[in-house]
Amino acid sequence: MPLRVLVPLQSQVFFAQNKALDAQPLFYRLRQEPFLKRGMRKLGLREDAATLDTKFEVVQGEEFLPETYAIWLSAAVRLSSLQMALLLDRMPQLRWVYSQITGTDHLDLSLFAKRGVAVSNSGRLSSRRMAEMALALIFAHAKSLPEHFALQRNRRWRALPCEELSRQTVGIVGTGSIGTELAKLCRGVGLRVIGASRNPAKFAAGAEPFHEIVRLDSELDRLLAESDHVVLALPLNKQTHELFDAKRLSRMKPNSSLINLARGALVNEDALCDALAKGTLGAAYVDLPAKFPPPLWSRLYRTPNLMLTHNSAAKSERLAEEAFHQFLDGLNAMLVSGNPPDRVI
Repeated sequence: MPLRVLVPLQSQVFFAQNKALDAQPLFYRLRQEPFLKRGMRKLGLREDAATLDTKFEVVQGEEFLPETYAIWLSAAVRLSSLQMALLLDRMPQLRWVYSQITGTDHLDLSLFAKRGVAVSNSGRLSSRRMAEMALALIFAHAKSLPEHFALQRNRRWRALPCEELSRQTVGIVGTGSIGTELAKLCRGVGLRVIGASRNPAKFAAGAEPFHEIVRLDSELDRLLAESDHVVLALPLNKQTHELFDAKRLSRMKPNSSLINLARGALVNEDALCDALAKGTLGAAYVDLPAKFPPPLWSRLYRTPNLMLTHNSAAKSERLAEEAFHQFLDGLNAMLVSGNPPDRVI
């Protein structure tokens, strides 16, 4: 019996180009839930099973779902815990889930653990791209690029002072693959780099590529007081939800920048907008707000010195193909050892 795998429809071209693969793909596509049907579901007038069929459509090979061994969840998959449970019920032989993003806060991991299903995240798939975005924003803030764009739009001419990166410090909150890649880049341009880790002991042999590692739970305020740029690259969970509230934002330097490459809910957005409006914080760059896209009335659109980068930090024309190869590598590891890379459970 061929190995059945459930994968995004967009990956069809890659499977077609790799005909020697032993895996037989079943393809799914995602659909937007209509407004009326979403309202009916929230009122309890529509079952989750019907909603699942609307949002997550298996377009080829649905009859083989019970034989599915692995599933590749694209970055766009957003199912409730109940909807995900219903999907898992249709795949009793499922053994591995590959989630194409680093964070797992959108998944109820207990659902997979109860079924003995291994789950992997995307690991280092987009770490370099995200680190490069953060470095670009650090340069933009230090060299006043947003102010130059504003002057040009208003047809004004005024020379602006620039900061020297070799005299500045970047604090990276989160020392995983993204934070580590960013630390390497920042050291390369002369920035002093401080990292905040929940487990500094893992750097016992030395802080490389960071100059210094502080404890996330007890020394974060010191990192904020010393940093000209603060980059958030840590996962969202109960401990980190709104970690940056009004009190913590007040610990930052008045002219510093806050760069959030991670989940928007790490920051209290009202407190962030207040700090920027009052001028107690220099600027903020947000890749993924707590709600995306933000509603038209959101303060994020009109707050001064706040730039949205529209969930673009990890995007690339090569991303889908890279994810395809990462999925295949993980699938091979799962078949050989039962222990895929970047495993979270």
